Amino acid sequence: MEEASESAVALPPAYRHPSGVQCIEIARHMSFCLGNAVKYVWRGWWDPDHTVTGDLEKAARHIREWLSMEVRPRMPMCHVVTRAVSRFATVDQEGRFSTIVRDLCRADFTHGNENAARHALALIMAEIAKRKDTNAA
Repeated sequence: MEEASESAVALPPAYRHPSGVQCIEIARHMSFCLGNAVKYVWRGWWDPDHTVTGDLEKAARHIREWLSMEVRPRMPMCHVVTRAVSRFATVDQEGRFSTIVRDLCRADFTHGNENAARHALALIMAEIAKRKDTNAA
C-alpha cells in the first residue's frame, strides 16, 4: 500500500495525459505565472472529478496576473515542449485542452503574445461556465 501512495505523490494520475506526456515536461520550461496556469489547467482537466472548477479558476487567475505584468519574462523556445505539445494534441479528441496549453506556451515562448494568452483564458472561462451549468442542472 505504501508503494502505491508514494507513486501517487511522485506522479499523480491527474498530471499524466493519456498520451503519456507529463505536466512537468512542459511547465518546468515556462515562466512562473504561465507554468502555474498550465499546471492548474492540467490538474483541473484530468482530475477524476471533472465537475470541479477551482483549479481552472486558479489557472485563469495566473493568466490574468501574467497579462497585467508590465514586463514579462522572455522564455527561450524549448523543443522538448514543442514535441510534448504535438504528442498530446494528436490524442486530445475535443482539442480544447491541447489548444489551451499550446496557446499558453505560445504566449510564453513568443515574447509575450497577449492574444494567445487571452484566447487560452477565454477557453478556460468557457469551460468553467460549462461545468457550472452542468453542476446546476
